[in-house]
Amino acid sequence: MHKTITPPKISAQTGLERHADRRTDTAFMGSARAHPDAKVLPLFDLRIPIVPALDGSEAQLRWLSMHDVYAIAKPNEFVFLGEEESGAPVFTCNFQALQTYRSAAAVEEMKPLADLRSLALQGILSQEELLVVSQARALMAWHAVHRCCSRCGAQVRSHDGGWRRQCGACGLDTYPRMDPAVIMLVTRNGRCLLGREHRFPDKLFSTLAGYVEPGDDIEYAVRREVREETGVQVGQVRYAGSQPWPFPHSLMIGCWGEGLSDELTLSAAEISDARWFTREEAASMLAKSHPEGLEVPPSISIAYTLIQSFVDGTLGEAAA
Repeated sequence: MHKTITPPKISAQTGLERHADRRTDTAFMGSARAHPDAKVLPLFDLRIPIVPALDGSEAQLRWLSMHDVYAIAKPNEFVFLGEEESGAPVFTCNFQALQTYRSAAAVEEMKPLADLRSLALQGILSQEELLVVSQARALMAWHAVHRCCSRCGAQVRSHDGGWRRQCGACGLDTYPRMDPAVIMLVTRNGRCLLGREHRFPDKLFSTLAGYVEPGDDIEYAVRREVREETGVQVGQVRYAGSQPWPFPHSLMIGCWGEGLSDELTLSAAEISDARWFTREEAASMLAKSHPEGLEVPPSISIAYTLIQSFVDGTLGEAAA
């Protein structure tokens, strides 16, 4: 019987009490902003300030007080992430270059600035801080591209602690966006199907993936994407697990699919290569010991977890 997989390092469990029921309470949000222990994670064009260890083996997020934030510039908005167990409110904000050009010295003190993907791949942040910054970066990326109303073009403003934007002209409400995408391990006769997108590094193979389109359910999206990219027909589809992927705002829905055909007919527009791999080959790719030097995505991704689950027998025909 299939089991759900163990979530990879980037997950939804930040450890903060989000208080979703109190975001509309202006008195609560005001007191949270004024709390003496309130802490803010400031982003700079969505880059993250860190405090690296001297040997570079680990790092911590650079947190500021509200006072320190305003010493740099007034952010467009603060987003309330939640409360720590101690009761300290936690916020994030994002400075754009045009907001900070007059405070270059203050911004210089925030360096080094890192992008989220690099931090995740290097594994230098603690699990807890990686989850918090993943949520913060996804929310601020949404705010950065929703400055105007999509219906009438007027300016929109942040409400509910940064979890809603409302148009001042037509009243349209917009909420933080997540794009659902399926990512699937297709197996047949003890082998798994992996492919290479054009943007992948040389020798990197991964599970197939694609966005859920209007009118799709999850099962149809899996079958459609696999057929479009490789020509392989898929029968049974089963859910395996999920992962928020803040690059910039996807929700990866992990699935297993039953391959019904062997022949590959690749879509040149979608992928550059695809192959069937035995369990032994997949294990060597995970271990970085494949004779051709082939590799799979890093352990922070659900793709890695799906492939690992095939190798250990959790996913595949034998587990069906």
